Amino acid sequence: MERFFILGCQRTGTTLLRLVLEAHPDIVCYDELKAYAILRNPVVRNLPPARLIGFKVPCWTEQLTQPVLFDEGAEGFCNNFYRGEKILFLQRDVRDSIVSMLKLNAGRGSWCESWAPLIVKAKVARDEIFRLRYSNELSIIRDCGSPLVGFAALYWKYKNDAFFEYRKAGWPVLAVSYENLVTDPRPVLQSVCGHLGISFHQDLLRHNELPHGELFESGLTVGNTDPKAPIQPGSVGQWERVLSPADLSIIDRIAGGVNHHQEKCIARSA
Repeated sequence: MERFFILGCQRTGTTLLRLVLEAHPDIVCYDELKAYAILRNPVVRNLPPARLIGFKVPCWTEQLTQPVLFDEGAEGFCNNFYRGEKILFLQRDVRDSIVSMLKLNAGRGSWCESWAPLIVKAKVARDEIFRLRYSNELSIIRDCGSPLVGFAALYWKYKNDAFFEYRKAGWPVLAVSYENLVTDPRPVLQSVCGHLGISFHQDLLRHNELPHGELFESGLTVGNTDPKAPIQPGSVGQWERVLSPADLSIIDRIAGGVNHHQEKCIARSA
């Protein structure tokens, strides 16, 4: 059995990739309802037989270099479990990621309202290195007219900064473009299979026709993703209909540099 990890900022397609890969006959892929609990347990028994077992853990995306992992979005502390396994890192335009955060209902409001400020403020309170590293971005948030958008942009930024850190460290990390995945999935999934060392399988293109685990009573997954929905490109470019010029200015000041760097990496790998 080999492990791999699906990382990325929330609302960048980590759930979609989990559902798609779960359709491959050689893969078992855990979503967040089970992945965090399994990885916190040093002695894991009764895992299903599979050539590859994937764990989708976006809450811990930026923490794989730390001895202990913790995030307000995932219960409990976890000793570092990473042992150089392969990583699939979802990358999505920061503007569409933020719009998706704003649209997702999280009970007390949108995901963006309920979680982005809470998680960022908690990091600032407990992590001096984080506070110093992102001091300029935190100043922009304090002074801007839309701090909620600012918190979401910083949240996206520090998650995506981890990709470049892991790649610089020589880790086996593959950037997976959300935009490319939903507009032309076959070549993206062929690249993913190559990275994982398995053959491409046609079922990856029909995940919506196959059964899936970790569903709520509503039939939806974590993040309210419908496993019966086919891959479709309708969520690309939605920011143009939602974000104001002032919002876009804040996002660009906080995360524009990483977004442009990410686009260049995707273009080179296409």
